[in-house]
Amino acid sequence: MTGKEIFDRCQLAALKNGLGSQEFHYGNVLYQALQLEGEEKVFQLLEQAENTGKRVGLGYSSDTFQNSNDPDMAILV
Repeated sequence: MTGKEIFDRCQLAALKNGLGSQEFHYGNVLYQALQLEGEEKVFQLLEQAENTGKRVGLGYSSDTFQNSNDPDMAILV
């Protein structure tokens, strides 16, 4: 599967399972990652996550961790 297909599958699962579900939470993480990093990087991360059994998560760079409550990068977890 391509990263776009994985993203779309996750977003559909989020809508199907609804507010409060793990799928909904992960869909929100992916959407926020998309805003932070852009399509190309997030889709690549999704492909890597699919192949390694990991997930995409949100993280903080060491420069902004103490200055902000909001994550500023997408990572594999």
